[in-house]
Amino acid sequence: MTNRYAVIGGVAAGMSAASRIRKVDPESEIVVFEKGEYISYSACSMPYYISNPKTTLGDLIVLSVDDARNKRRIDVRTGHMVTQILPAQRRIKYAKLPSGLEGSYDYDRLVIATGATPYVPPIPGSDRDNVFVLRTLEDGQRIKQMLESGGIKKAAILGAGYVGLEMCESLRKCGVEVTLISARAMPMFGWNEKIVATVIETLNKNGVNLTVNGKVERITDSGVRLNDRLVEADLVLVAKGIRPNGRLAEEAGIHLGVAGAIAVDQRMETSVAGIFAAGDCAESFHRINNKKIYVPLGTVANKHGRVAGLNCARQSARFPGVISSAEFKLFEMEVASTGMTRQVAVENGFDAEEIVITASSAAHGYPESYPIQVAMVGDKSSGRLLGAQMIGQDGVAERINIVAVAIFNGNTVDEFSMFDLAYAPPFAPVWDPVLVAANVLKGKLGKF
Repeated sequence: MTNRYAVIGGVAAGMSAASRIRKVDPESEIVVFEKGEYISYSACSMPYYISNPKTTLGDLIVLSVDDARNKRRIDVRTGHMVTQILPAQRRIKYAKLPSGLEGSYDYDRLVIATGATPYVPPIPGSDRDNVFVLRTLEDGQRIKQMLESGGIKKAAILGAGYVGLEMCESLRKCGVEVTLISARAMPMFGWNEKIVATVIETLNKNGVNLTVNGKVERITDSGVRLNDRLVEADLVLVAKGIRPNGRLAEEAGIHLGVAGAIAVDQRMETSVAGIFAAGDCAESFHRINNKKIYVPLGTVANKHGRVAGLNCARQSARFPGVISSAEFKLFEMEVASTGMTRQVAVENGFDAEEIVITASSAAHGYPESYPIQVAMVGDKSSGRLLGAQMIGQDGVAERINIVAVAIFNGNTVDEFSMFDLAYAPPFAPVWDPVLVAANVLKGKLGKF
């Protein structure tokens, strides 16, 4: 008897789940219901697509609909919006777009990969034609088309997280004057202040106007009206984060968890047997404190989807958890983090200590060497390595992963300080910056 699998949503988690099901259950029927036009693309590359006139939308496509259908034998149905899940009947209802024609599909097992939605605060004027979010390929395409049409001289970005900061560089490359508006006292809230200071210095150096403690009252034809002044803008980008799409699951009686994401176990199974959830709609758990956490990142979504797909097809797989590793490019700088900040560690009951060091990316005397700042966090009670943040012009993106492996595996600061890392003058000093940081932190932890 042929197994019938339904997957709600494509992109990272949905297509990863469907592809894994096909691998382990080659004779099954797999239907992916995707309300949009595209099923698999590099959303994280959109800021670079926007700023590069040579890059086309097709360059961001990872898996085309035709390849999914013909090469992977997955029945992909784009323009299909699922409107209801009926767990008792093992049935979903959907509407075809744009006609609204309704239909249903009976499944044996189900994966929910409904993703997330950009958060747009209830700001008067946020529905104007020149106000954008950046979440889907269509969003990126609209922004690029508006920039290429001419007339965009000034832009305001609401939100100073990863997307907001990346778009500062993208828009500046397009010759646009940029004002970054942070609602808090500094961008990248919760990060080490010295790292943030370097971020601010980088923004200033590259002509970005930074406004902190910005209280937005409304968006007008002229720009963004704050409580104390007007920020002139032809284009406004709202980059205030995202919210998980858990409504469809909740209406079906499936439990929600942290941040309104769908509650899952380590098998990515929901509170209803035979229904799995993955990606930006689902929660994860943190390996450091074993608590549930919401981490909407592409790397996490792909792993979620793989585990969900395997278990949906009655294999045995477990999602091992996350430590919130992330990195991004800010003009000439690489910025990265993994694990917990000191603030988060303290909030979770750790006796956290933090140090900040600056070291060279290459050996003494090598002509091309750049300073790297490393903030590192450890626990006084156990000596455990808890987190790190870095910023520098070269070598940060690779080094953060060294620390991530140590945190993922539960190493102490002492153990990490003696990691046997490779060395050559063009790539690192004899004592790599991350090892220098670990040794300084070890001294501050006392007994370790």
